[in-house]
Amino acid sequence: MNQYEMDDYVLPRRRSPWVLVGAGGTAAILLGGLLAFKKGNQNLSQHMMRARVVAQGATVALMAGTAGVASLGASDETAQPAPQSKRKNQSEMQSEMQSEMQ
Repeated sequence: MNQYEMDDYVLPRRRSPWVLVGAGGTAAILLGGLLAFKKGNQNLSQHMMRARVVAQGATVALMAGTAGVASLGASDETAQPAPQSKRKNQSEMQSEMQSEMQ
């Protein structure tokens, strides 16, 4: 299937809110660790930085997991063709592109 044919099909896209939650949690832990470091509490700062690494790893795992689930789910979903009025054949698209280039 070439790009022109793929443009005729629209698949719904879903985003996982958990990735955003993980990124926010990672940022919050990082901020807490930096504030602890600024106050001179090295022990708490070290623990917060370790927690940040764990949170960051969990966020990356969530990103990879949701991308994998989305790619598996995309093959199960049925793509809906665009309405006939919006579809163009390849020669119409090529002539339109040539006229835009001039």
